[in-house]
Amino acid sequence: EIKGALGDLVLLDGIPALYFLPSFPIEDLTTCVRRLVELFHPRLVLGISDEIPPDGDIERVRLVGEMVQGLV
Repeated sequence: EIKGALGDLVLLDGIPALYFLPSFPIEDLTTCVRRLVELFHPRLVLGISDEIPPDGDIERVRLVGEMVQGLV
Protein backbone atom coordinates (compact mmCIF):
# COMPACT_ATOMS: atom_id res chain seq x y z
CA GLU A 1 0.00 0.00 0.00
CA ILE A 2 2.80 2.41 0.85
CA LYS A 3 4.53 1.83 -2.47
CA GLY A 4 1.34 2.60 -4.35
CA ALA A 5 0.67 5.70 -2.29
CA LEU A 6 4.17 7.07 -2.86
CA GLY A 7 3.78 7.15 -6.63
CA ASP A 8 6.86 8.94 -8.01
CA LEU A 9 8.08 10.04 -4.58
CA VAL A 10 11.19 8.62 -2.91
CA LEU A 11 11.07 6.70 0.37
CA LEU A 12 13.47 8.20 2.92
CA ASP A 13 14.83 6.01 5.75
CA GLY A 14 12.53 3.06 6.46
CA ILE A 15 14.53 0.94 8.92
CA PRO A 16 13.13 1.15 12.47
CA ALA A 17 15.82 2.35 14.87
CA LEU A 18 14.97 -0.44 17.30
CA TYR A 19 16.36 -3.01 14.85
CA PHE A 20 19.86 -1.74 15.67
CA LEU A 21 19.54 -2.70 19.33
CA PRO A 22 21.31 -5.92 20.39
CA SER A 23 18.06 -7.09 22.02
CA PHE A 24 16.30 -7.36 18.64
CA PRO A 25 16.97 -10.40 16.43
CA ILE A 26 19.33 -9.56 13.59
CA GLU A 27 16.99 -11.50 11.29
CA ASP A 28 14.36 -8.79 11.80
CA LEU A 29 16.84 -6.21 10.52
CA THR A 30 17.98 -8.23 7.51
CA THR A 31 14.41 -9.11 6.52
CA CYS A 32 13.41 -5.46 6.76
CA VAL A 33 16.35 -4.31 4.61
CA ARG A 34 15.70 -6.93 1.92
CA ARG A 35 12.02 -6.07 1.78
CA LEU A 36 12.61 -2.31 1.57
CA VAL A 37 15.12 -2.72 -1.25
CA GLU A 38 12.88 -5.15 -3.14
CA LEU A 39 9.86 -2.87 -2.85
CA PHE A 40 11.32 0.60 -3.29
CA HIS A 41 14.65 0.44 -5.17
CA PRO A 42 15.55 2.66 -7.05
CA ARG A 43 13.24 5.19 -5.35
CA LEU A 44 14.79 4.65 -1.92
CA VAL A 45 17.20 6.53 0.31
CA LEU A 46 17.68 3.79 2.88
CA GLY A 47 18.37 4.90 6.41
CA ILE A 48 17.50 4.58 10.06
CA SER A 49 14.16 6.10 11.00
CA ASP A 50 15.06 8.78 13.53
CA GLU A 51 18.63 7.88 14.55
CA ILE A 52 20.59 4.93 15.88
CA PRO A 53 19.93 4.52 19.61
CA PRO A 54 22.85 5.29 21.97
CA ASP A 55 23.18 1.59 22.74
CA GLY A 56 22.71 0.56 19.10
CA ASP A 57 25.18 -1.83 17.49
CA ILE A 58 27.36 -0.06 14.89
CA GLU A 59 28.14 -3.45 13.35
CA ARG A 60 24.50 -3.66 12.30
CA VAL A 61 24.93 -0.40 10.41
CA ARG A 62 27.90 -1.92 8.58
CA LEU A 63 25.87 -5.04 7.86
CA VAL A 64 23.13 -2.96 6.21
CA GLY A 65 25.74 -1.31 3.99
CA GLU A 66 27.13 -4.68 2.94
CA MET A 67 23.65 -6.04 2.29
CA VAL A 68 22.67 -3.12 0.09
CA GLN A 69 25.82 -3.48 -2.00
CA GLY A 70 24.86 -7.08 -2.68
CA LEU A 71 21.20 -6.34 -3.39
CA VAL A 72 21.39 -3.46 -5.87
